[in-house]
Amino acid sequence: SSPYVYTACSSDDIADVYAIERASYPADEAASLESLTMRCAEANEFFMLCRCSSTNAILGYVCSTLTARETLDHDSMTTHDASGSTLCVHSVVVAPSWRSRGVGKALLGRYCDEWIFGDARLRQRVRVMRLLCKDNLIAFYQTYGGFTLDGESSVVHGAETWFDMHRRAEF
Repeated sequence: SSPYVYTACSSDDIADVYAIERASYPADEAASLESLTMRCAEANEFFMLCRCSSTNAILGYVCSTLTARETLDHDSMTTHDASGSTLCVHSVVVAPSWRSRGVGKALLGRYCDEWIFGDARLRQRVRVMRLLCKDNLIAFYQTYGGFTLDGESSVVHGAETWFDMHRRAEF
């Protein structure tokens, strides 16, 4: 059996998720408690937790929102438009003490292949997944998530350069 259990995020999980978010991103990049709470409440079906199957501790998570826009910009990254068909992936995060153990690979693969595109109902709604990442994570998203690099992003978030990536639904 798998060492991981995947569940939707609940309001009871937000404090732990926020602690992992703050430990994982610089202050100018981390999502606020308000943003994470909104994503959990309004885009819950796109907010997946990875838990330890023996302790139920949250090891990591992926959270996303929908937009009707084709590209990622500040607006599309800060709201949830339930009628949209572009899924904006905001965070793919593993708790610091669980990094370099394969959790991120398992988390991303499960989210893309099963949670989103493996679910018939969500697959009909999500035409493309888009994300922004730093240079050092491009190969990770290509290898374990099936994403394609589009190039440098026009989005400014924090001090570093970001890159646009996408994965289209396969019909």
